Amino acid sequence: MNKVKDKRYKAVKSLIVTGEFTRFADIFDVIPVSVVAKDTGINYSTLHRKINNTQQLNLSDFETLANLFDVDMIDLIKLAIKSMNKQ
Repeated sequence: MNKVKDKRYKAVKSLIVTGEFTRFADIFDVIPVSVVAKDTGINYSTLHRKINNTQQLNLSDFETLANLFDVDMIDLIKLAIKSMNKQ
């Protein structure tokens, strides 16, 4: 059975691609951490910690999130780097 993807992922993709987000955490103003955690299988607490400390994200996390948001992994990495500069 195919699971229907949350429609907010499309909005996240659009905002990432257009550069509207200034911080990695901005993604989760559009779609809740709980939804992303459930859809990725990443523990909620772990994901929440990594969102607030983007240097803790690893390449596997970026790949998983990029696939979920249907964006290039490099776009998420760039956003995470921007966030680190603002912390």
